[in-house]
Amino acid sequence: MISTKSTYNDKEKIWRGLDAPLLYGPNSSLGSALLEALMKDPNHITQICHPSGKTYTNGEIASLTIRVAQHFQKLNFKQRDIVGVCAVNSDFIAPLVFGAWATGLIINTMDISFDRDGLRHAFLITKPKIMFCDGVIYPVIKEIFEECNLTKAIYTVKDHIEGVPNINEFLNCVGEEEKFNVPTLPMGGNEVAVILYSSGTTGLPKGVCLSHVNLLNRMIFKLEPNDRIICFSTLYWLSGIVVAIGVTTAGGTRIISENAYSPESFFEIIERYKATIMFTPPSQLAQALGSPRLQETDLSNLRTYLCGGSMVSYSLVVKLKRYAPKLLFINGYGMSEASGACTYGEMKAENDVGEVAANIELKIVDDNNLALGPGRLGELHIRTKFPWHGYYKNPEATAATYDSEGWIHSGDIGYVDENGRVYLLDRKKDIVKYNNFHFYPTEIENIISTIPDVVEVCVCGIPDISCGHLPAAAIVKKPNSTLTEDDVYDYVASKMAHFKHLRGGIYFLDSLPKTPSGKNIRREVNDICVNKRNQLLKKP
Repeated sequence: MISTKSTYNDKEKIWRGLDAPLLYGPNSSLGSALLEALMKDPNHITQICHPSGKTYTNGEIASLTIRVAQHFQKLNFKQRDIVGVCAVNSDFIAPLVFGAWATGLIINTMDISFDRDGLRHAFLITKPKIMFCDGVIYPVIKEIFEECNLTKAIYTVKDHIEGVPNINEFLNCVGEEEKFNVPTLPMGGNEVAVILYSSGTTGLPKGVCLSHVNLLNRMIFKLEPNDRIICFSTLYWLSGIVVAIGVTTAGGTRIISENAYSPESFFEIIERYKATIMFTPPSQLAQALGSPRLQETDLSNLRTYLCGGSMVSYSLVVKLKRYAPKLLFINGYGMSEASGACTYGEMKAENDVGEVAANIELKIVDDNNLALGPGRLGELHIRTKFPWHGYYKNPEATAATYDSEGWIHSGDIGYVDENGRVYLLDRKKDIVKYNNFHFYPTEIENIISTIPDVVEVCVCGIPDISCGHLPAAAIVKKPNSTLTEDDVYDYVASKMAHFKHLRGGIYFLDSLPKTPSGKNIRREVNDICVNKRNQLLKKP
């Protein structure tokens, strides 16, 4: 990882990460940077596909990237045209996306797990000129695009369907690969490269516009020559984009999986491919630590674990290190709007998300937008080296998030200690009151997650006319566990203040509702808990 060393200006009350030299200049493009990196060492294996085990060298990915770019040019695509992608991590996703960037096109990604309404909402905003999707989601995409009068140019990426065009048409050699040159971008590196949708944990997703130069200069990977990194995130999620770009430019090897995450595939990939770095959200780590495979798997090759995307309970780190004591566990705090990690470092305590990242500024503000000093709790505001391009076709939401001084208002609550360590407590919208006492759902979750039989937990506040909100917990427990509601209630009551006791109830579920990126959807958990509580109250 690139070093973090933040400084604090007491007059401005701003923490600044290391003022590091930019990796790429303001006129750099993803297409040129990726092709340059790939061509430096054409024989290096850059991609391993699971479960097939098929490998691709830098040279092979570079050749496929150029073929894709040349086919876009043959079809008269113009810079800034939008390319829709809704597919899993299969063999040709990287060259498809790299080729689009090498043509100056904008990638707009979605996940195949999205429901019909979510896909319709997203693509009605961006209106892609061409669409690439897996065969499994093709019928839904085709129906939506016909209904909304969107493009008829829909290609499958895998699981091809007879009579439907597919990505192989873009991979055929045109015989002029050596003549290809990446075109200059009209606005240089400030051109938009990607439109990612926000995770949608608090409402309808918004299209986050990210530039070439911001993505290139937000890479934190510093890899060893033989590093192999696994990340299950599709390119719908920023972590998937960051790994595809960062590992390629840093000269590492990506292990991609066509299959969705499961604890079984997690451990199989670690052993089969000797993965050295894992990058997952906390929910995937929690599920892995609850699996019997944990005690059977050799973790000796794993040297670094990167975790982010939502709050990490320190109890997970403690448990993981029992099985991999030399493992470096890096926790971070980031947001799509900032193009990646804003803070990161070795996790040393509950809520610890490291120090401010290089070329990032951070301040903590109160409800009156006044900057606060060390140890004071408030909302995190982030400023990056290059300007953010806002939410696609949504100036109102952009203005509410991005102020005139270039600060991104995160909506997250935390503080910075005297040593420059950043601590994240919760989403501002998730903080609720019981009898006028604030309680933080993640604080209660951290306590519950230390119960051995708890695999996952999500805490919410059930509305109550007398008390405001009653803390409630939805829990996934280990198979065959004898854990009861009373066990959980008593455990929390023995460790936390009275206003944090689970008066709203404890509800055992088979699974928690999640975004495609693995974040708990707290509003849906809240609905489930409210419904279950109402059913119980109706019983005689």
